[in-house]
Amino acid sequence: MRILISPPMRFGTQFTGAARRTLEVYSRIPNVSLCVDKNTLKEIDEFFEPLLANFDIVYSSSTSKLEFLPGFIRCLRKAIDSDVILSYSEYSLSVIYSYLLSIFSRKPLIIFVHHVTEELRGDSKYYPLIKMAFEHSSGIICLDQEEVYEELKKLFPDKVILTSTNGIDVSGYYTTSEKVCDGLFIGDYGERKGVKYLYKIWDMVSEKIDKPKLCIMGRGWEKLSQLPRNSEYLGYVSEKRKREILAKSKVFVFPSLYEGFSLVTAEALASYLPAVLWDLPWTKRFSKGVIKVPFDNVKAYADTVISLLNNEEIRNRLGKEGRDYISRFSFDAITKHEIEAISKILKY
Repeated sequence: MRILISPPMRFGTQFTGAARRTLEVYSRIPNVSLCVDKNTLKEIDEFFEPLLANFDIVYSSSTSKLEFLPGFIRCLRKAIDSDVILSYSEYSLSVIYSYLLSIFSRKPLIIFVHHVTEELRGDSKYYPLIKMAFEHSSGIICLDQEEVYEELKKLFPDKVILTSTNGIDVSGYYTTSEKVCDGLFIGDYGERKGVKYLYKIWDMVSEKIDKPKLCIMGRGWEKLSQLPRNSEYLGYVSEKRKREILAKSKVFVFPSLYEGFSLVTAEALASYLPAVLWDLPWTKRFSKGVIKVPFDNVKAYADTVISLLNNEEIRNRLGKEGRDYISRFSFDAITKHEIEAISKILKY
């Protein structure tokens, strides 16, 4: 089976979790072509650059108006020679780009959905095109998050929808006795990530512990005039630097409201880092190495973080449990399952 992955993948600060999962899973599958944005390719992180060697690279562009059409034509030529087009993201421009490739090449389209976005619910000027793309597609693959699957079935009741998951290679993650962050939050600034709770939680932690340091990584925080109390914004960092900070942190503080797989939680557990989460549907997959707090109980959340910061023995026990648990999420099994899902959709 010859697969073309679209739209052109961006790197650097525009490299997403969806893009990372795509590289990790499909680099293990033969005969896969990948459209890439050549303008950001030079910004690819050193940790992920070796994965590109396993793809047939199609140089395109989604960041330059001048180079957009020539790049689209190159992707289209490859689409014509492929058996299926995979849109690796559910965001509007990604889906529309892949939809046009499918229309002009007359090859089937499969769309991968990580989150049900507001765009999919109709809040987008591109919604008519998004809807046409999904209706045109042969099927959808989504992360095995019950909320995601059920909402997609309501939005597209006549569409074939199968599930897959994400994974992590724990061998590249570690811990160290040197700690520079009491708490660590990884995520872009936004309501979905529970940032309003983060401010309240860390304020309460700061009332009980002398100047506890909260380290923040992600995008959008640099625009704010005020960060959470006793926090330091580290910016959008390299993969190497991220893993170093994970290793040098005591507690992963992640009051997110909604996630697909939550790779950052998996990364925390891989780094022997205990995580504190809200007890919400998306956290069901994480059964070891975490403490779940009843949603909206900010005091209970803060007290849990304080308790962990004051007890190294419990942190170490949870850290080891989490590392052992997340080690089961191997990419080899996921890759096999994904190939089967694509084959099933194409046979419908």
